[in-house]
Amino acid sequence: MKVRGVFHPAVACLGPGSSLTNAASLMRAGEFGSVAIYEGDRLAGILTETDIVRSVADQRDPDTTTLSEYMSLDPVTADPDEDSMEVALRMVQGGFRHLPVVEEGRLIGMVSARDLLQVEAWPPARFRQRMRAASINHPVRPRRRRLVEPESGRS
Repeated sequence: MKVRGVFHPAVACLGPGSSLTNAASLMRAGEFGSVAIYEGDRLAGILTETDIVRSVADQRDPDTTTLSEYMSLDPVTADPDEDSMEVALRMVQGGFRHLPVVEEGRLIGMVSARDLLQVEAWPPARFRQRMRAASINHPVRPRRRRLVEPESGRS
């Protein structure tokens, strides 16, 4: 399936001088996981939920911290006519959960890992083997371990 069949045309857009508070409010209101950052008519970056979590962990004031301080510059993009499985692989390899969809230099939407997961919950074995993608028995990256172990003796 092509990306054109799965991406969302609704995109949140802000400038790099906008505050994290503005971005978070827009993301919540529109149920967006990311915001496209524009400088003039150029896609300059992307801000995601993960970036907002980093800013909170850094104890930054969201009212005065600008998107330019946490956005990823020059984001990797997807073309609407690309195969969705190839884009999913690129996202896994790059550690991305959102990619702007760009057609003829113009942002037309956003594709998320969730969008691509809905296409096919798990790729065919021959595709995983050919592309060295994750499988249930051999994930691309190790599973995360708990940062805090549960107390022993609790019932």
